[in-house]
Amino acid sequence: MRIKPSDQFTRALPQSTGGRIVQFPLVRLLLAILFMAPVLALDKVFKSTVIAPLSGNAQIILKYIEAIIFFVLFIIAYRFYARFVEKRTATELSSTKWQNEFGLGFLISMALVVVTVLALYFPGFLSFTGLAANKRVALDFAVRFAMGAFIEELFFRLILFRLTEELLGTWIAFMIQAIFFAFAHQANENATALTSLSLIIVGGVFYTAAYIYTRRIWLPFGIHMAWNYFQSGIFSMPNSGTAYDGLIKTTVTGPVALTGGNFGIEASFIAILLCLIAGITLTVVSYKAGQFIAPPGKRRIA
Repeated sequence: MRIKPSDQFTRALPQSTGGRIVQFPLVRLLLAILFMAPVLALDKVFKSTVIAPLSGNAQIILKYIEAIIFFVLFIIAYRFYARFVEKRTATELSSTKWQNEFGLGFLISMALVVVTVLALYFPGFLSFTGLAANKRVALDFAVRFAMGAFIEELFFRLILFRLTEELLGTWIAFMIQAIFFAFAHQANENATALTSLSLIIVGGVFYTAAYIYTRRIWLPFGIHMAWNYFQSGIFSMPNSGTAYDGLIKTTVTGPVALTGGNFGIEASFIAILLCLIAGITLTVVSYKAGQFIAPPGKRRIA
């Protein structure tokens, strides 16, 4: 059963002025962040005080355990927010067929990255130079990028986009969220105006269109996680400006417009075009399925 956008609006009907202020979407945006903040802070403290002093297998195993525990805690914190502030069930975190949506997103991004890599390999702009000495790096990066992608999807799609959409409608929220996503990565190493444009398309359009299509986190989470994972964890290319040594060692040379340079292939015109096509396709399908909503003043007419 498809989730409608309005199904994820607040169900609270406050009578007092203070209650109505609390239910204003931008106020709820801040409240949602406040619900997530303690978990994020606790995670950082846990990493610095419990994991960092360890070494070897003990540290590795604890990192995996930490990822699972805090993944669950973020879900619990968001569900508490939805239940106690918006008086509703967090359907955007519904576990119904989550594995299908996550798996589909994972396969989509894997295909896009592989196509981009091959498009650079055959003309000689990319070469494979070996494998990592420790093959476990593939699992390490999977856990690392899964957590990073989930937190970003939680904030940018479930909080920023969803609440802005309730206030202003889908199209305006679409644009605002895309700009914020790009702006959030502007401080990254090797970021430029071109990389910001690429992130508007890759993260702002592609990922958000995936969320609009299902109204659940799992499809964009799978797309986001796999994009970062295969780009950096498998093919050892930079991810949003940060260099990584992944499973397959690669060397990239050639025009920055084609390779993405030191920022990574997400700034490559090849990847931008592929993600734009995928994003537009999901957007059109979602629009035809009635997953877009008008601004408040036009909703009755619509």
